[in-house]
Amino acid sequence: MLVFYILLLFILFFGAQRSPRGGFWPDAFSYQSDLPLRGFFMLLIVFHHISQQLTHPGSLKLLQDSGLLFVSFFFFLSGYGLMKSHLRNTDYFHVFFKRRYSKLLVPFFLCNLIYLGVDLLFGASYTPAFFIKCLLGLYLINTHAWFILTLALFYLFFFLIFRFVKKSSLQYALLFLFQISYAAFCMQRGTGWALFEGPWWFNSSILFLIGVLFAGFEADIVPVLKKNYGIFLSLSSLSFFLFFFISVYVTDEFPYRIQDTSLLSPLILNSWFNLCWQSLAVIFFCLTILLFTLKIKCSNSCLVLLGKISMELYLIHGLFIQLLKGQLCTVQNDYLFIFAVLLCSVAAACLLHSPLHFLTAKTFDELKKLPF
Repeated sequence: MLVFYILLLFILFFGAQRSPRGGFWPDAFSYQSDLPLRGFFMLLIVFHHISQQLTHPGSLKLLQDSGLLFVSFFFFLSGYGLMKSHLRNTDYFHVFFKRRYSKLLVPFFLCNLIYLGVDLLFGASYTPAFFIKCLLGLYLINTHAWFILTLALFYLFFFLIFRFVKKSSLQYALLFLFQISYAAFCMQRGTGWALFEGPWWFNSSILFLIGVLFAGFEADIVPVLKKNYGIFLSLSSLSFFLFFFISVYVTDEFPYRIQDTSLLSPLILNSWFNLCWQSLAVIFFCLTILLFTLKIKCSNSCLVLLGKISMELYLIHGLFIQLLKGQLCTVQNDYLFIFAVLLCSVAAACLLHSPLHFLTAKTFDELKKLPF
């Protein structure tokens, strides 16, 4: 499937612009510049989940090991975006929960309702209590939506730390402590399908902290990156490939614990050993992407569209995976399966985008009227 990777590179670089010779894009980290990359990495996340269902993945097996890289980009953007908004607006925290959680949870709840409706249509039965539990995300009917719950938790701790702690060094220290505690909590729970079970809940989440730090010290960091661009790009890309392949090897040889394990047990060291290498891999991956955006601006209508519907695409593509892998029919041909899931997912995400945007805005407007 070499042609698949060639097609991905074509999608990424079609219409891309290089910065003027010797210069850098001044808006490299703006929302408009990031939007096409959001679309590209969301596309890769969809392919990552599709590749896990293929009978003969072939070269696409590489995507099965790469999901944490693509997710790390969104963790970085989340931390970076929160911190930039906080630094720009002194009144940011007055509407923090109303703005952030409406954008996060309205699509989450609505897509959960769609999954439940489809299940009921195909004969599933739910008790009222379990239906509500699935709707609220206390049980993940869409297992790919774990990222939404993780972000909701990270938003809460970001608010608590940066709203009530005034000393900046202590703010960063407490956020780092939260990140370590969160990973430890997930490790202790082991690997399963309940909430916060499985390494995917935390193995790329360090990029949230990195995003916050980068936004906080951007004025000091970016000039250094620009001044030594060639050196940083070479070292960063080489370090990423080295740490990524080591992390894949380590994950195979020293897997995460799959049952509840005391944090004081020597057995938990496997998990920490894994996390260290994966954290290095995702950190240098995102640094390489940041350096890339300083010189190259990706922009074409396909990526911009995918960027705009990235939330809807993330939440809905799992539905078509389950429909085409047994619930509605079983598509045996891998190529047909990939094409059908992608086409249906993008079409559904486009249809959902405007209604969700309207509902999110309406919810935020109503929440602003509340006295607290």
